Amino acid sequence: MVPTARCRWMLGMACLAGVVLMAGCREIQDAGKELGLIDANEAPAAEPEARTLDGYWLPGVIDVAGESQAEWTIRWWQWAGRFPTGERPFEARDGSQCGLHQDGPVWFLAGTDGRFDAVRKCRVPADKYLLVPVINWLEGEQPPPGSPDGRRSCDDMQRIAAEAADHVMSGLVLIDGRPLGELARMRVASGGCFAGGPGQPGPAASDGYWLMLKPLPPGSYQLAIAAGYRHGPREMMQNFRYELEVEEVPGSVAVEAE
Repeated sequence: MVPTARCRWMLGMACLAGVVLMAGCREIQDAGKELGLIDANEAPAAEPEARTLDGYWLPGVIDVAGESQAEWTIRWWQWAGRFPTGERPFEARDGSQCGLHQDGPVWFLAGTDGRFDAVRKCRVPADKYLLVPVINWLEGEQPPPGSPDGRRSCDDMQRIAAEAADHVMSGLVLIDGRPLGELARMRVASGGCFAGGPGQPGPAASDGYWLMLKPLPPGSYQLAIAAGYRHGPREMMQNFRYELEVEEVPGSVAVEAE
């Protein structure tokens, strides 16, 4: 189902009101069903038996594998930049590129560019952290076509990216139909400029909201994300879902949730 503008706006207002922080909130469940993020025919799990993953979410200020999350977001953009135009992970509707160019302790998952809703399948090793954008921006030194502005400085790029992130109106993360995390604590900026971003021949800066998860226990998970941005006449809405299969790695040590 392609969400209607009304459905998208309802979700944005629900998140903006703060109900994203209320695990099991009925309004969140209803909005998720309307958007197709939750199976409307699926019977809700009994609360005492529901799997909770709250302890696996890492706020943006927490380092991961000896690096700041700002550094990991830079590496995410550089990962996306390794793919040719038209084949980048955030341009794909399926999960066929999920396992490509993945190395290191953090496994990268893609969002979308806001032009379509995606449902992707992905197999992930159980010893990997997961990093996925909720909604984010990359600003390069070249202004948009038709802009009277000249080449941007690094300060300009950071300011423009931050201004976009300042106008996020809503964000929702669901795992197995249950809200996870606090949007305000997911914001991460690159903290400077870097090379290697997709479509950027020169340096660029990033800002936005990111989900970082500790390595999940082996099993099946539904990860759904919806987020919206509005700044004057500019707006963007993205909805995507991952059907994750977290696979046990021989000899790996599980990371416990706190």
